[in-house]
Amino acid sequence: MRAFGVFFSWQKKTVFELYKATTRRLRLQVTDLLNNHLNINMEDTKVEDEKNVGLLSSGYLESQKIVLPKDVFRNGFTWFCYETFKSLAFRIWLLSWLPVTTWWKMSTNWIYPFLATNLLILCVFFLPLIQMLCRKRTLSKNLTQFSKEIIANSPGTDVENWEPIAANLNSYMYENKFWKTKYFFYGAWNCQEAFRLAILEPFSVKKDDDSKLKSFKDSVPYIEEALEVYFTEVDKQWKLFDTEKAWNPVNLDDIQLPKETYRFKLTWVLKRIFTLQCLPLFLHSLNCIYISWHYGLLFRIPYLGCIFLMNMHTFQNLRGASMKIEHKMQFLSSIINEREIGANGWDHIAKRMNRYLFEQNVRKNEDFFFDGIDCKWFFNYSLCSHLSSKKTLSHVPLDVELWPYIREAQSSCTDESSVQI
Repeated sequence: MRAFGVFFSWQKKTVFELYKATTRRLRLQVTDLLNNHLNINMEDTKVEDEKNVGLLSSGYLESQKIVLPKDVFRNGFTWFCYETFKSLAFRIWLLSWLPVTTWWKMSTNWIYPFLATNLLILCVFFLPLIQMLCRKRTLSKNLTQFSKEIIANSPGTDVENWEPIAANLNSYMYENKFWKTKYFFYGAWNCQEAFRLAILEPFSVKKDDDSKLKSFKDSVPYIEEALEVYFTEVDKQWKLFDTEKAWNPVNLDDIQLPKETYRFKLTWVLKRIFTLQCLPLFLHSLNCIYISWHYGLLFRIPYLGCIFLMNMHTFQNLRGASMKIEHKMQFLSSIINEREIGANGWDHIAKRMNRYLFEQNVRKNEDFFFDGIDCKWFFNYSLCSHLSSKKTLSHVPLDVELWPYIREAQSSCTDESSVQI
């Protein structure tokens, strides 16, 4: 037994010494690796510093890669689900299940817990709405910072110019506890749309200073400077469109208007309606027809008439919404620079814009405008009518940045009509 004890004690010492030697060897290896890595990083840093000095001396500095939620998440739906799950409303909804489940176990009457369970299930559909309201409220608290970012980055109508603003605001709202995540804006276009709905249109529609101070308070001077910077960039882009070099005349002889290829205008309208973009509108119309079928004729006719007028209004707005600011600039530039007067002039504008919008992938065919009359109607309805707007609409952009150029196009049309008389 004593021999076994000596043997086990010797074995323990041997194992312990091997363990110490192994750990010492591993520690030395890790230390060597870290030292080598640090030396390499220091050399790389020196090289990068030398490169940066060279770049700065030449007046050029490469910008860092901007990472937005669109680069992190698979799509916008997964981003929205993530934002909803992180929200306070979703956590309250989850905690609400605890008393309901307890109620199920303790209650002898099942009807009241059943109603409470159904109510909680229905509340799921209100979570996205609550999330949107919280986003709007958070954005309204940060209009000053939003304006400062616009002043610092000088964005225009190009979406890519809004990427640094979106990234900076995402970090700012997360670090200052205004938002639960680092992903407030999914992409640059969301940031640009938020600027339009929260700053550009509401501020431009208000005419007197008192109403501006009442709505925007201390953010007014920053918003005014931000809008001045934005309008300056828009004016630079407009001058590129309105120059003779940018306004290249198109050979209009080989372009046919839809009125020359379609027998009736109704067939052209129906072809536009039966598209994927208008599919929800078409399904909504069928649903309204099905609902009204069970009511009397006196109710059905005015009800379907109102639905038809509302859908036609939405359909006309969809055509304008498919055009970006750059496309509308080209449209206004074509009107101003058109030398032909009367119906022939509007036909030329319609042909030129049909070709341009087809090349810009706005339409799959050269059929955006049916004829010159339709082109003139679109100008008056979708652009000129915004000049007298007194409130902002989320589904219809007011194109505030284009108001000076719309007035210029209006005056050119008025001058042409007076010359024709």
